[in-house]
Amino acid sequence: MFKSLLSKLLLLVPVFSSWSHAEPLVWMAQDTQRQFILLGSIHAGHPSLYPLPQAFLNHWRSANALVVEANILAPNQARINPAIPLTENLLSTEEKTALLDTARKAGLKVTPLLKSPPWLAAIQLQMKMADNAGLSPAHGIDMTLLRRAEKDQLPIKELESVQQQITLMEQMDDHGKDLLMATVGEWEQLESQLQCMISAWQAGDLAQLQRIFDDSHYSAKTDELLIYARNRDWANQMASEYYPPGKYLVVVGAMHLLGPQGLPALLSHQGFTLEPLTQSAKAICPSTQKYTS
Repeated sequence: MFKSLLSKLLLLVPVFSSWSHAEPLVWMAQDTQRQFILLGSIHAGHPSLYPLPQAFLNHWRSANALVVEANILAPNQARINPAIPLTENLLSTEEKTALLDTARKAGLKVTPLLKSPPWLAAIQLQMKMADNAGLSPAHGIDMTLLRRAEKDQLPIKELESVQQQITLMEQMDDHGKDLLMATVGEWEQLESQLQCMISAWQAGDLAQLQRIFDDSHYSAKTDELLIYARNRDWANQMASEYYPPGKYLVVVGAMHLLGPQGLPALLSHQGFTLEPLTQSAKAICPSTQKYTS
């Protein structure tokens, strides 16, 4: 959110592993008039993550549109509400000390974090974690496919706008303090989990992804606002007349495809037939590594 909605950012941020047969999960959801080819996105990546599964790319030329959370390449006038309290005004002295320590570990100056709303400070920290692992948003799955769609003149449809995503973050009761302090308090654990998360994504290990997702919950209100409510809205959109008969390639954050409240399950409830298009394998979590160019 912003560029991706990040209540579970690290589930969406790749490192690397190698799989000879297994691939990231691709689903087909279809009714009598529409086909949706679903791929879970990771928003910061590396060239070694490509090519994407052929089960997804095979539908590129016959697709009516690419569907994304938000078209981050399109010009927009999204703004952060200046009335939202800043991190420095919401943290206790002890919490500020913990944030300073984590910022030093990440290689960030703490002042910009304190001068940002808590939700944005959390995103800045987690994106720095990805950067420290050698990853770049320029190589994220959604960014790569958006550029290709523009080049091939494939229409792009948004499930929501960047401004809607920012507004959602600003609607959290604590303005994202829960997200921020969870990132600060679990920094080392999140760093070590990063490799395992991406191994699971690349292997299409649905069970491992689900375990990681279940273990990384924030508050129930945060999960409802940033994940489950959005999933329901997207499923309703996709089942509506907004999507006329045709084929659509759908790329959303990988966390949105998981569990009984994930997008595939919700589409099934809307009358769509589900079919997995890729082969999965059990992920083996690698030791900590870093991308190099």
